[in-house]
Amino acid sequence: MTTLLDLDTALHRLLDSLEPLPAGPSLPIAEAHGYYLACDQLAAVAVPPFANSAMDGYAVASQDEALRRGDALVVSQRILAGGSPGPALASGCCARIFTGAPLPDGADAIIAQEDARILDDGRVQFDDVPGSGNFVRPRGGDVEAGAKLAHAGDPLHPARLALLIAAGLEALPVHPRPRVAIVTTGDELCAPGTPLAAGQIYDSNATMLAALARDSGAEVMAVTHAPDDPTGLREVLDTATGADAIICSGGVSVGEADYVREVLASAGEVSFWKLALKPGKPFAYGRFRGRPLFGLPGNPVSALVTFLLLVRPALQRMAGAKAIEAPVRFPATLTAAVRKRPGRRDFQRGEYRIGGDGRIEVSANSRQDSNILSALTVGNCLIDLPREQRDLDAGERVWILPLTGWAR
Repeated sequence: MTTLLDLDTALHRLLDSLEPLPAGPSLPIAEAHGYYLACDQLAAVAVPPFANSAMDGYAVASQDEALRRGDALVVSQRILAGGSPGPALASGCCARIFTGAPLPDGADAIIAQEDARILDDGRVQFDDVPGSGNFVRPRGGDVEAGAKLAHAGDPLHPARLALLIAAGLEALPVHPRPRVAIVTTGDELCAPGTPLAAGQIYDSNATMLAALARDSGAEVMAVTHAPDDPTGLREVLDTATGADAIICSGGVSVGEADYVREVLASAGEVSFWKLALKPGKPFAYGRFRGRPLFGLPGNPVSALVTFLLLVRPALQRMAGAKAIEAPVRFPATLTAAVRKRPGRRDFQRGEYRIGGDGRIEVSANSRQDSNILSALTVGNCLIDLPREQRDLDAGERVWILPLTGWAR
Protein backbone atom coordinates (compact mmCIF):
# COMPACT_ATOMS: atom_id res chain seq x y z
CA MET A 1 0.00 0.00 0.00
CA THR A 2 1.38 3.42 -1.01
CA THR A 3 2.00 5.72 1.96
CA LEU A 4 0.22 9.04 1.57
CA LEU A 5 2.62 11.97 1.72
CA ASP A 6 1.85 15.04 3.81
CA LEU A 7 1.30 18.23 1.82
CA ASP A 8 4.06 20.14 3.61
CA THR A 9 6.56 17.29 3.07
CA ALA A 10 5.63 17.07 -0.60
CA LEU A 11 6.04 20.82 -1.05
CA HIS A 12 9.46 20.86 0.60
CA ARG A 13 10.66 17.93 -1.48
CA LEU A 14 9.36 19.57 -4.63
CA LEU A 15 11.00 22.92 -3.91
CA ASP A 16 14.29 21.31 -2.87
CA SER A 17 14.47 19.63 -6.26
CA LEU A 18 14.17 22.89 -8.22
CA GLU A 19 16.62 25.69 -9.01
CA PRO A 20 15.99 29.16 -10.40
CA LEU A 21 16.34 29.38 -14.15
CA PRO A 22 19.67 30.94 -15.22
CA ALA A 23 19.56 34.71 -15.51
CA GLY A 24 19.10 36.11 -18.98
CA PRO A 25 19.88 39.58 -20.37
CA SER A 26 19.01 42.56 -18.21
CA LEU A 27 15.59 44.06 -18.83
CA PRO A 28 14.73 47.75 -19.05
CA ILE A 29 13.31 48.59 -15.67
CA ALA A 30 9.95 49.56 -17.20
CA GLU A 31 9.57 45.95 -18.42
CA ALA A 32 10.72 44.19 -15.23
CA HIS A 33 7.45 44.10 -13.29
CA GLY A 34 6.66 40.58 -12.06
CA TYR A 35 10.19 39.23 -12.47
CA TYR A 36 12.67 38.27 -9.73
CA LEU A 37 16.10 39.86 -9.39
CA ALA A 38 19.10 37.75 -10.36
CA CYS A 39 21.59 39.70 -8.22
CA ASP A 40 21.77 42.39 -5.54
CA GLN A 41 21.21 46.01 -6.55
CA LEU A 42 22.93 49.14 -5.17
CA ALA A 43 21.74 52.72 -5.37
CA ALA A 44 23.47 54.66 -8.15
CA VAL A 45 22.44 58.02 -6.63
CA ALA A 46 21.16 59.20 -3.29
CA VAL A 47 17.42 59.45 -2.72
CA PRO A 48 16.65 62.30 -2.70
CA PRO A 49 19.74 63.49 -4.63
CA PHE A 50 19.62 66.95 -3.00
CA ALA A 51 18.09 68.58 0.05
CA ASN A 52 14.60 69.81 -0.81
CA SER A 53 11.50 71.29 0.71
CA ALA A 54 8.72 69.11 2.12
CA MET A 55 6.25 72.02 2.08
CA ASP A 56 5.22 75.07 0.13
CA GLY A 57 6.66 77.93 2.15
CA TYR A 58 9.88 79.84 2.78
CA ALA A 59 13.46 78.61 3.04
CA VAL A 60 15.35 80.29 5.87
CA ALA A 61 18.60 80.06 7.81
CA SER A 62 17.47 79.05 11.28
CA GLN A 63 20.40 80.91 12.92
CA ASP A 64 19.85 84.16 10.99
CA GLU A 65 19.94 86.93 13.63
CA ALA A 66 17.22 88.94 11.85
CA LEU A 67 14.89 85.93 11.90
CA ARG A 68 15.63 85.22 15.56
CA ARG A 69 14.92 88.88 16.46
CA GLY A 70 11.54 88.59 14.78
CA ASP A 71 12.38 90.99 11.94
CA ALA A 72 10.50 90.71 8.64
CA LEU A 73 12.67 89.11 5.95
CA VAL A 74 13.21 90.07 2.33
CA VAL A 75 12.16 87.44 -0.23
CA SER A 76 15.32 87.29 -2.34
CA GLN A 77 14.33 84.53 -4.76
CA ARG A 78 11.60 82.11 -5.82
CA ILE A 79 12.44 78.40 -6.29
CA LEU A 80 10.16 75.91 -8.04
CA ALA A 81 10.41 72.11 -8.10
CA GLY A 82 12.69 71.20 -10.99
CA GLY A 83 14.43 74.58 -10.90
CA SER A 84 17.85 75.59 -9.66
CA PRO A 85 18.31 77.76 -6.56
CA GLY A 86 19.85 81.16 -6.95
CA PRO A 87 22.59 82.64 -4.79
CA ALA A 88 23.14 81.69 -1.16
CA LEU A 89 20.81 83.34 1.33
CA ALA A 90 22.09 86.60 2.72
CA SER A 91 21.36 87.69 6.27
CA GLY A 92 17.83 89.06 6.58
CA CYS A 93 16.64 87.20 3.47
CA CYS A 94 14.52 84.14 2.76
CA ALA A 95 13.48 82.28 -0.39
CA ARG A 96 9.94 81.53 -1.54
CA ILE A 97 10.03 77.78 -2.13
CA PHE A 98 7.68 75.01 -3.22
CA THR A 99 7.42 71.31 -2.39
CA GLY A 100 10.29 69.32 -3.91
CA ALA A 101 12.37 72.37 -4.79
CA PRO A 102 16.09 72.41 -3.82
CA LEU A 103 17.18 74.55 -0.89
CA PRO A 104 19.56 77.43 -1.63
CA ASP A 105 22.94 77.46 0.07
CA GLY A 106 22.71 78.78 3.60
CA ALA A 107 19.10 77.61 4.12
CA ASP A 108 18.53 74.80 6.61
CA ALA A 109 14.81 75.04 7.44
CA ILE A 110 11.42 75.62 5.87
CA ILE A 111 8.57 77.67 7.32
CA ALA A 112 5.17 76.63 5.94
CA GLN A 113 3.36 79.34 3.99
CA GLU A 114 0.41 79.25 6.39
CA ASP A 115 2.77 80.34 9.19
CA ALA A 116 3.89 83.46 7.31
CA ARG A 117 2.38 86.94 6.90
CA ILE A 118 3.19 88.94 3.78
CA LEU A 119 3.57 92.64 4.56
CA ASP A 120 2.58 95.50 2.26
CA ASP A 121 6.20 96.11 1.27
CA GLY A 122 6.59 92.46 0.14
CA ARG A 123 8.64 91.35 3.12
CA VAL A 124 7.54 88.31 5.12
CA GLN A 125 6.94 88.15 8.86
CA PHE A 126 7.21 84.89 10.80
CA ASP A 127 5.89 84.33 14.29
CA ASP A 128 8.19 81.45 15.23
CA VAL A 129 11.82 80.49 14.64
CA PRO A 130 12.09 76.95 13.21
CA GLY A 131 14.70 74.43 14.23
CA SER A 132 17.34 73.32 11.76
CA GLY A 133 15.91 70.68 9.42
CA ASN A 134 12.30 71.78 9.84
CA PHE A 135 10.30 70.46 6.82
CA VAL A 136 13.54 69.66 5.00
CA ARG A 137 14.07 66.39 3.15
CA PRO A 138 17.86 65.90 3.48
CA ARG A 139 20.02 64.55 0.68
CA GLY A 140 20.10 60.76 1.04
CA GLY A 141 17.40 60.89 3.71
CA ASP A 142 15.73 57.85 2.16
CA VAL A 143 18.67 56.03 0.56
CA GLU A 144 22.38 56.82 0.50
CA ALA A 145 24.30 56.36 -2.75
CA GLY A 146 25.83 52.87 -2.83
CA ALA A 147 23.33 51.42 -0.35
CA LYS A 148 21.97 47.94 -1.06
CA LEU A 149 18.38 48.37 -2.17
CA ALA A 150 17.34 44.87 -3.19
CA HIS A 151 18.63 41.32 -2.99
CA ALA A 152 18.82 38.48 -5.48
CA GLY A 153 15.46 36.71 -5.47
CA ASP A 154 13.43 39.76 -4.50
CA PRO A 155 10.21 40.20 -6.49
CA LEU A 156 10.03 43.29 -8.67
CA HIS A 157 6.72 44.76 -7.58
CA PRO A 158 5.62 48.35 -8.29
CA ALA A 159 6.97 49.85 -5.05
CA ARG A 160 10.40 48.24 -5.46
CA LEU A 161 10.59 49.33 -9.09
CA ALA A 162 9.79 52.90 -8.05
CA LEU A 163 12.60 52.85 -5.46
CA LEU A 164 15.13 51.41 -7.93
CA ILE A 165 14.23 54.05 -10.52
CA ALA A 166 14.53 56.82 -7.93
CA ALA A 167 17.99 55.48 -7.07
CA GLY A 168 19.17 55.88 -10.66
CA LEU A 169 18.84 52.33 -12.05
CA GLU A 170 17.57 51.78 -15.58
CA ALA A 171 18.06 48.07 -16.34
CA LEU A 172 17.84 45.02 -14.07
CA PRO A 173 19.28 41.48 -14.27
CA VAL A 174 16.39 39.05 -13.80
CA HIS A 175 15.59 35.37 -13.97
CA PRO A 176 13.36 34.55 -16.95
CA ARG A 177 9.74 33.56 -16.54
CA PRO A 178 9.35 29.77 -16.62
CA ARG A 179 7.98 28.52 -19.93
CA VAL A 180 5.36 25.84 -19.34
CA ALA A 181 3.47 23.40 -21.51
CA ILE A 182 -0.07 22.47 -20.46
CA VAL A 183 -1.20 18.95 -21.34
CA THR A 184 -4.68 17.62 -20.58
CA THR A 185 -5.43 13.92 -20.91
CA GLY A 186 -8.60 11.93 -21.37
CA ASP A 187 -10.52 10.61 -24.39
CA GLU A 188 -13.68 12.07 -22.88
CA LEU A 189 -12.46 15.66 -23.27
CA CYS A 190 -13.74 17.86 -26.06
CA ALA A 191 -12.47 21.30 -27.11
CA PRO A 192 -14.78 24.27 -26.36
CA GLY A 193 -16.98 25.13 -29.31
CA THR A 194 -17.06 21.56 -30.61
CA PRO A 195 -20.35 19.61 -30.43
CA LEU A 196 -20.24 16.99 -27.68
CA ALA A 197 -20.36 13.37 -28.74
CA ALA A 198 -21.78 10.67 -26.49
CA GLY A 199 -19.77 10.37 -23.27
CA GLN A 200 -17.79 13.58 -23.82
CA ILE A 201 -17.34 16.67 -21.64
CA TYR A 202 -15.68 20.00 -22.37
CA ASP A 203 -12.01 20.42 -21.48
CA SER A 204 -12.17 23.14 -18.80
CA ASN A 205 -8.79 22.29 -17.28
CA ALA A 206 -6.76 23.47 -20.27
CA THR A 207 -7.91 27.08 -20.07
CA MET A 208 -8.03 27.11 -16.27
CA LEU A 209 -4.46 25.82 -15.85
CA ALA A 210 -3.09 28.13 -18.54
CA ALA A 211 -4.69 31.09 -16.78
CA LEU A 212 -3.35 29.96 -13.40
CA ALA A 213 0.14 29.55 -14.87
CA ARG A 214 0.09 33.07 -16.34
CA ASP A 215 -1.20 34.48 -13.06
CA SER A 216 1.74 32.76 -11.36
CA GLY A 217 4.24 34.55 -13.61
CA ALA A 218 4.88 31.79 -16.15
CA GLU A 219 4.76 31.94 -19.93
CA VAL A 220 2.44 29.37 -21.49
CA MET A 221 4.16 28.13 -24.65
CA ALA A 222 1.66 25.40 -25.57
CA VAL A 223 -1.70 23.95 -24.53
CA THR A 224 -2.31 20.48 -25.95
CA HIS A 225 -4.46 17.41 -25.39
CA ALA A 226 -3.19 13.83 -25.20
CA PRO A 227 -5.15 10.64 -25.80
CA ASP A 228 -5.57 7.88 -23.24
CA ASP A 229 -2.77 5.65 -24.47
CA PRO A 230 0.90 5.66 -23.41
CA THR A 231 2.32 6.05 -26.92
CA GLY A 232 0.14 9.04 -27.77
CA LEU A 233 0.81 10.62 -24.39
CA ARG A 234 4.57 10.20 -24.78
CA GLU A 235 4.46 11.75 -28.24
CA VAL A 236 2.58 14.79 -26.92
CA LEU A 237 5.00 15.20 -24.01
CA ASP A 238 7.93 14.94 -26.41
CA THR A 239 6.64 18.00 -28.29
CA ALA A 240 7.22 20.15 -25.20
CA THR A 241 10.94 20.40 -25.98
CA GLY A 242 11.17 24.14 -25.35
CA ALA A 243 9.32 24.09 -22.05
CA ASP A 244 11.00 24.52 -18.68
CA ALA A 245 8.21 22.51 -17.03
CA ILE A 246 5.17 20.45 -18.00
CA ILE A 247 1.81 20.69 -16.24
CA CYS A 248 -0.34 17.66 -16.96
CA SER A 249 -3.90 17.05 -15.75
CA GLY A 250 -5.61 13.67 -15.57
CA GLY A 251 -4.15 10.21 -15.97
CA VAL A 252 -2.42 10.10 -12.58
CA SER A 253 -4.87 7.94 -10.67
CA VAL A 254 -5.16 4.14 -10.63
CA GLY A 255 -7.54 3.61 -13.52
CA GLU A 256 -6.74 1.33 -16.46
CA ALA A 257 -6.46 4.39 -18.74
CA ASP A 258 -4.21 6.41 -16.41
CA TYR A 259 -0.75 6.41 -18.00
CA VAL A 260 1.02 9.57 -16.81
CA ARG A 261 3.06 7.83 -14.11
CA GLU A 262 3.92 4.96 -16.45
CA VAL A 263 5.19 7.33 -19.14
CA LEU A 264 6.97 9.48 -16.57
CA ALA A 265 8.77 6.45 -15.13
CA SER A 266 9.78 5.21 -18.58
CA ALA A 267 11.35 8.51 -19.70
CA GLY A 268 12.42 10.01 -16.40
CA GLU A 269 11.51 9.52 -12.77
CA VAL A 270 8.58 9.72 -10.39
CA SER A 271 9.68 11.62 -7.27
CA PHE A 272 6.43 11.10 -5.38
CA TRP A 273 2.80 10.19 -5.93
CA LYS A 274 -0.33 10.22 -3.77
CA LEU A 275 -0.79 12.88 -1.12
CA ALA A 276 -2.70 12.89 2.14
CA LEU A 277 -4.74 15.69 0.59
CA LYS A 278 -8.38 16.28 -0.26
CA PRO A 279 -9.03 17.24 -2.97
CA GLY A 280 -5.86 16.25 -4.81
CA LYS A 281 -4.80 12.84 -3.54
CA PRO A 282 -3.53 11.49 -6.94
CA PHE A 283 -0.92 14.25 -7.46
CA ALA A 284 2.34 13.11 -9.05
CA TYR A 285 5.65 14.91 -9.42
CA GLY A 286 8.77 13.89 -11.28
CA ARG A 287 10.87 14.63 -14.35
CA PHE A 288 10.23 13.82 -17.99
CA ARG A 289 13.39 13.89 -20.07
CA GLY A 290 14.97 16.13 -17.43
CA ARG A 291 12.13 18.63 -17.16
CA PRO A 292 9.89 18.91 -14.08
CA LEU A 293 6.45 17.42 -14.67
CA PHE A 294 3.52 18.14 -12.40
CA GLY A 295 0.80 15.52 -12.69
CA LEU A 296 -2.44 17.04 -11.46
CA PRO A 297 -5.71 15.17 -10.95
CA GLY A 298 -8.26 15.44 -13.75
CA ASN A 299 -11.16 16.67 -11.63
CA PRO A 300 -11.21 20.47 -12.05
CA VAL A 301 -11.40 21.39 -8.36
CA SER A 302 -8.57 18.98 -7.50
CA ALA A 303 -6.50 20.38 -10.36
CA LEU A 304 -7.03 23.96 -9.20
CA VAL A 305 -6.32 23.27 -5.53
CA THR A 306 -3.14 21.27 -6.21
CA PHE A 307 -1.95 23.94 -8.63
CA LEU A 308 -2.33 26.64 -5.98
CA LEU A 309 -0.73 24.61 -3.21
CA LEU A 310 2.12 22.96 -5.13
CA VAL A 311 2.62 24.13 -8.72
CA ARG A 312 2.41 27.86 -8.04
CA PRO A 313 5.22 27.75 -5.42
CA ALA A 314 7.29 25.60 -7.80
CA LEU A 315 6.94 28.14 -10.61
CA GLN A 316 7.98 30.90 -8.21
CA ARG A 317 11.11 28.94 -7.29
CA MET A 318 11.97 28.42 -10.97
CA ALA A 319 11.36 32.14 -11.61
CA GLY A 320 14.05 32.95 -9.02
CA ALA A 321 12.04 33.76 -5.90
CA LYS A 322 14.20 33.89 -2.77
CA ALA A 323 11.17 33.41 -0.52
CA ILE A 324 8.08 31.54 -1.68
CA GLU A 325 4.91 33.52 -1.11
CA ALA A 326 2.69 31.48 1.18
CA PRO A 327 -1.04 31.96 0.69
CA VAL A 328 -2.64 34.40 3.10
CA ARG A 329 -4.41 32.66 5.99
CA PHE A 330 -6.93 34.05 8.47
CA PRO A 331 -8.62 32.56 11.53
CA ALA A 332 -12.39 32.32 11.15
CA THR A 333 -15.37 31.01 13.10
CA LEU A 334 -17.63 28.35 11.62
CA THR A 335 -21.28 29.34 11.31
CA ALA A 336 -22.37 25.74 10.74
CA ALA A 337 -21.04 22.26 11.42
CA VAL A 338 -18.48 20.74 9.05
CA ARG A 339 -18.06 17.04 8.28
CA LYS A 340 -14.46 15.81 8.21
CA ARG A 341 -12.97 12.31 8.26
CA PRO A 342 -9.40 11.97 9.59
CA GLY A 343 -6.62 10.77 7.31
CA ARG A 344 -6.17 13.59 4.79
CA ARG A 345 -5.67 17.33 5.03
CA ASP A 346 -8.87 18.77 3.62
CA PHE A 347 -9.27 22.08 1.81
CA GLN A 348 -13.02 22.49 1.77
CA ARG A 349 -14.58 25.18 -0.38
CA GLY A 350 -16.37 27.85 1.63
CA GLU A 351 -17.61 31.39 1.86
CA TYR A 352 -16.36 33.87 4.43
CA ARG A 353 -17.67 37.27 5.49
CA ILE A 354 -17.06 39.86 8.17
CA GLY A 355 -19.56 39.47 11.01
CA GLY A 356 -21.26 42.24 12.93
CA ASP A 357 -18.56 42.11 15.62
CA GLY A 358 -15.82 42.56 13.01
CA ARG A 359 -14.67 38.95 13.15
CA ILE A 360 -14.45 36.62 10.17
CA GLU A 361 -17.20 34.01 9.84
CA VAL A 362 -17.11 31.12 7.39
CA SER A 363 -19.41 28.38 6.17
CA ALA A 364 -18.51 25.36 4.05
CA ASN A 365 -20.23 24.84 0.74
CA SER A 366 -22.84 22.11 0.88
CA ARG A 367 -21.28 20.37 -2.17
CA GLN A 368 -17.66 19.35 -1.75
CA ASP A 369 -17.20 16.87 -4.62
CA SER A 370 -14.03 17.54 -6.61
CA ASN A 371 -15.97 18.01 -9.84
CA ILE A 372 -18.19 20.79 -8.49
CA LEU A 373 -16.57 23.86 -10.04
CA SER A 374 -19.40 26.12 -8.97
CA ALA A 375 -18.20 25.79 -5.36
CA LEU A 376 -15.12 27.81 -6.35
CA THR A 377 -17.12 30.56 -8.02
CA VAL A 378 -19.89 30.87 -5.45
CA GLY A 379 -17.44 30.54 -2.56
CA ASN A 380 -14.44 32.77 -1.89
CA CYS A 381 -12.07 30.70 0.25
CA LEU A 382 -10.62 27.31 1.12
CA ILE A 383 -11.10 26.03 4.66
CA ASP A 384 -7.85 24.34 5.76
CA LEU A 385 -8.67 21.35 7.98
CA PRO A 386 -5.75 19.37 9.49
CA ARG A 387 -5.09 15.78 8.48
CA GLU A 388 -6.41 14.16 11.66
CA GLN A 389 -9.24 16.64 12.23
CA ARG A 390 -12.70 15.16 12.76
CA ASP A 391 -16.13 16.76 12.46
CA LEU A 392 -16.39 20.34 13.73
CA ASP A 393 -19.34 22.14 15.28
CA ALA A 394 -20.61 25.63 14.63
CA GLY A 395 -18.60 28.17 16.63
CA GLU A 396 -15.28 26.34 16.31
CA ARG A 397 -12.25 28.14 14.94
CA VAL A 398 -10.62 27.20 11.63
CA TRP A 399 -8.07 28.66 9.21
CA ILE A 400 -9.14 29.92 5.81
CA LEU A 401 -7.27 30.79 2.62
CA PRO A 402 -9.09 33.56 0.74
CA LEU A 403 -9.20 32.90 -2.99
CA THR A 404 -9.51 36.52 -4.07
CA GLY A 405 -6.27 37.75 -5.61
CA TRP A 406 -4.50 34.42 -6.14
CA ALA A 407 -7.07 32.09 -7.63
CA ARG A 408 -10.00 34.17 -8.79
